[in-house]
Amino acid sequence: MGADPDRFKRRRRIAIAAALLLGIGAASAFLVLRKPGNVSNPTATFTATQTKPPAPRVVDWPIYGFDMARTKWYRTSKKLEPPYRRIWSYRGAKLLEFPPVLDRGGLYLLDDGAALRSLTLSGGHHRWRKQLGSLAASSPALDGNGSVYAVTLLDSPSSGHGSAWAVKAATGKTLWRRVLPSRAESSPLILGHLMIFGTEDGTVFALNTKNGKTVWKYSAAGSVKGAVAFSRGRLYFGDYGGQVHSISARDGHRYWTASPGGRFYSTGALAWGRFYVGNTDGRMYSYTTSGELAWARQTGAYVYASPAVADAGAGPTVYAGSYDGTFYAWNAKTGDTRWTYNAGGRISGGAFVIGDLVWFDDLGHERTVALSAKTGRRRFTMETGAFNPVITDGRTMYIVGYSNLYGFVPKGHR
Repeated sequence: MGADPDRFKRRRRIAIAAALLLGIGAASAFLVLRKPGNVSNPTATFTATQTKPPAPRVVDWPIYGFDMARTKWYRTSKKLEPPYRRIWSYRGAKLLEFPPVLDRGGLYLLDDGAALRSLTLSGGHHRWRKQLGSLAASSPALDGNGSVYAVTLLDSPSSGHGSAWAVKAATGKTLWRRVLPSRAESSPLILGHLMIFGTEDGTVFALNTKNGKTVWKYSAAGSVKGAVAFSRGRLYFGDYGGQVHSISARDGHRYWTASPGGRFYSTGALAWGRFYVGNTDGRMYSYTTSGELAWARQTGAYVYASPAVADAGAGPTVYAGSYDGTFYAWNAKTGDTRWTYNAGGRISGGAFVIGDLVWFDDLGHERTVALSAKTGRRRFTMETGAFNPVITDGRTMYIVGYSNLYGFVPKGHR
């Protein structure tokens, strides 16, 4: 992908040209270009659950999306709200397209130049740096046992393929490296002894975390660019062939596929017995975990954005932005719009809910925005940011700028 904020616009032009010129066929080209309408299935299964926020504590944020379901929802009763006080900043040279991960040992940050770094939590001080390749666009992942895992788009500038890595969290020392048959930008999932991620040739790999050897693999209909989500023994993801998949986490066998068309770049999220994922046809989709389409809502432009799913005062809600410049909050059961916020610039990265706030980056204006998750009222803006805005350890807000990382605490906190 590289460090160009307009790469998604070029990717759309390339996709349309490929559909029209390379013989994919009139029907496939139509799926890319059309703007389908809304779909509603009120009888689809929805499992509403009441979840009380945990007591305030320092937590790990080990993978992209916070948890294996990729909810991007950090539940807390602790006030992590503005006004904020900046306590440190890390100045980088490359685009930070994806956020870091963290444990109590530090922050682990992979920039678009494929440099993996570890920083201290308290001051953002540099601990170590490991060059993994020449291009990357994903978050690393932690296994809780002292290892960091990551994938790259390019192993070298002329290689044409990516790689998978495991390094020591304390030192950055290489534990193993695996050359992949194609590029990879799917933030890894660590599930027991498995490292699971997708690649551009449509393969989902499950590698042994001890040695990088393949345990199983699954072939999808197109490139798997988003991260894979997990719940109750199953994995869920979309692909660039326009399909949504549910497969076994144990051996990769298929449970079901759905084929709405378009392309899925978005990392989906699981909650309430549903899988929510955005599509280049302009819609946010809601599937039951048995594969039934519950609803689809049209935004009018690409939904590259990865949704957050949370019950943070408005009831079960799906939050995501669109390339139409609007940030949406949808009723998770019905797809009805709860509220919208006009950001004014295209939104490409993920939404994150922390406490009472929902965060996103306005790529068009390169700024970070936080809204009330309940009402959509703006609570915070910062004039930097491009794709994925923030993570937290329950005490400090780690805000991701275009190439810099910042540590903020609520004013009055030590």
